[in-house]
Amino acid sequence: MKSLRRRQGGGAYERSLPTDLSRDESADFTKSKQLKFYTLSMQTKSSIRRIVRLVLVVVLIVIFSRRTNWGLSDNKKDTSLRKNGQTEKKAKKLHKPHIKPVLNHLKHGNKILSRNNDNDNNKDDSTSHDSLGGPVSYNVCNGLSNQFLSHAGHISQAIVSGEDILIPDVFITNGIQNSTEDVLPTRENSVPLQKIIDMNALLEMVSSHGITAQILPYDDVVSGKVDDEFMSCSWLEDLKASDHQIAQQVLHVFKPSPRLNTIIEESLSNLFHHTKSTGATLSDGICLHHRDGLDWHEHCKRWEGINDGRWRKNCLNDRRLPLHKLVKNRIPEKSNKSWIYYVGDSEPSKEMVKKFKEEGIDLFHREKDNLLHPQDIGKIVDLSHVTLETHRDLYTAVDFFTCSEIESFIGNSVSTFSANQIAKRNGMKSSWYNSRSIPLAQVFHVFHIPFVYTYTEESKPMSKALLKASILSVRGTFGPHVDINILYHGKKDRDFLKWLKHNDVIIHKHEPTWLDDIERMRQHGNLKLSHLFADKGSYIGTWQRLDIPLFIDAEYCLFLDSDTVLHDKFGLHDFGLDITPGLAVSSEGDEYKKKPWNLGVVLFNVPKLRETYARFLQFVHSHADNPVFKRRNISDQGAYLEFYKPSLRFLHQTFNVKPYWQEEMYFKKAKVTHFHGLKPQDILKVWMGYPKKALPEAVWFLIPKVTNKSTEDNVCQAMYDFSQYITKDEENLHEYCNTIFKKDGEKQTKACLQFFTDLAAVKEEKEDFTSCRASILKPLLS
Repeated sequence: MKSLRRRQGGGAYERSLPTDLSRDESADFTKSKQLKFYTLSMQTKSSIRRIVRLVLVVVLIVIFSRRTNWGLSDNKKDTSLRKNGQTEKKAKKLHKPHIKPVLNHLKHGNKILSRNNDNDNNKDDSTSHDSLGGPVSYNVCNGLSNQFLSHAGHISQAIVSGEDILIPDVFITNGIQNSTEDVLPTRENSVPLQKIIDMNALLEMVSSHGITAQILPYDDVVSGKVDDEFMSCSWLEDLKASDHQIAQQVLHVFKPSPRLNTIIEESLSNLFHHTKSTGATLSDGICLHHRDGLDWHEHCKRWEGINDGRWRKNCLNDRRLPLHKLVKNRIPEKSNKSWIYYVGDSEPSKEMVKKFKEEGIDLFHREKDNLLHPQDIGKIVDLSHVTLETHRDLYTAVDFFTCSEIESFIGNSVSTFSANQIAKRNGMKSSWYNSRSIPLAQVFHVFHIPFVYTYTEESKPMSKALLKASILSVRGTFGPHVDINILYHGKKDRDFLKWLKHNDVIIHKHEPTWLDDIERMRQHGNLKLSHLFADKGSYIGTWQRLDIPLFIDAEYCLFLDSDTVLHDKFGLHDFGLDITPGLAVSSEGDEYKKKPWNLGVVLFNVPKLRETYARFLQFVHSHADNPVFKRRNISDQGAYLEFYKPSLRFLHQTFNVKPYWQEEMYFKKAKVTHFHGLKPQDILKVWMGYPKKALPEAVWFLIPKVTNKSTEDNVCQAMYDFSQYITKDEENLHEYCNTIFKKDGEKQTKACLQFFTDLAAVKEEKEDFTSCRASILKPLLS
């Protein structure tokens, strides 16, 4: 299998990833040591070696022809290979490769292949394991984080290609790298993986994808019987080439072994005994992973000094602020956090414990607070004596799985220990005190951010219909794996609250303290500048985002107006390495001006909002009698653009595509479609021939843009995106169309229903898709 072979190549990004030499995880990334090029001469030598091995195998077969047992001994069959429902015949086939691999295996890249008469004639890299004679396997290296990511990447590739796989039953207990060379498993530095993770859960997950997963015995991995080429490790390249969603599923299924789980439960029990708050739970706590050792500082100097043009200035504390302040800015006011499980390069100092105590948080450390003793950790692997120096990654496993049990996580995103934790959490309930980007996200696209909406029951009914469609677009694009939050003002609309819960929306009861100021501002507004001044509910809704930092537990979130729909999936990697330290917004009317202006879609740095919350509220209060801000920008948009100007960044146009834009490229690559100004119902009315007076005066200037032949295709694309989700909820579609045309008669209402239904049924790839106005709407009106 191509993707399980030793990878070639490399590039600037791989060289930009950090080499982590910390105590709690192994050297995470290396510069270029993994990226080895095969020259033509090396390939020729490799072919000659294979021929020699083949001849040697034939000779040995003759010598040992009387030997009939090609399988493993009975005890190894019982303890090392799991059938997972395969037939006995299949099980025997997969046992065959494990006897003395150096004699009975032919190598194909990183694959271990059983002896097969056709192997020497098969040179197609993409050939399946059935024709090559056996399942695929791989190796792991370095510390816990690299090992887990190696498993995830290789297993993912096997699942995608449909090839059976042998999972190496090995866990390196001391993977710290003292040089640029990978640390590979040996009998002296490793234990069976089954002692660390629940192997049954992993095997069942893999077999659920339709391939057979079995264990490559520990003795075979560490005995040196395997070919030299197998003893290589290219976890980063293989992870990059994998199906990232499946690789993430593998990370999710990593659970502690029964024995390790018992140790973790004991540790947490001891922690709760130490807490002074009665009835403390996992939801009250935070796992804090802190990198501040001398080796980490030295690494950061080297890493940030790499001159390849990439942004890498977030290896240490954000703006070098004290840790307790950075952590405090990452805890929502509405979230009751009372304790922290601290994982660091050393024990927390008395001063650090004191500073956190002053913030109302108890800081606990495994060793300092005697949550576990070395002999307890040794029990995991049947050893009487283990130390941090000799079994560092065994201690890391305890910390890693303990952190996985705790609801919230704060770490250092440059570290792969932290990146693994964030990936396991789908980016939810997690933040990083160094802020900005996650380097691993550039090669492993599983880091998502939560979505945030606002709603008040004082809004017009149309707002709710649009909001439902927008929420369904997020669920339809991302599935159940991202958090959708809503700051909800009111409590009377039980049907809508029930609908939100049914769609797994996290509801935050919102009672703003600033309503009087905002109402004064609205009353001083000019309707010619914004139609929002006409409606109290809509105006409140635009300002509700003020209180996002009170509720959202994340480093970044994406705020969406109700008049948006998602067009395509995206992740943290799509926002770049130099991600905004404050907020990022995109263009407004002119798509060619890269000027941050429109707040219909906003990427927020949540800790920054929390840090500046009080000052920003005071700034807004000072404008209560005048909603116009600098550069004649108004209301919430004007306030954010003026106050956060120093940390303002431009958000790519594809995250805020307006229907009336002309550039087709933005529509092809669109992430979010935003019905800025003219809403879908407004466009529909314009196409039906309604006079402009039927629309708010503030949007009249946009009418020619949606009737122009040059933009009609793009408008149809936007309307198509909307149709996909307004029709997902039939009741909402009827309510939407009835609300629009309740004064205009049944014919228009039916035309609205049929138009969106027919448009949603069109295949997007059809050439005539864009002629929606002429081919779909016009016949309905005739």
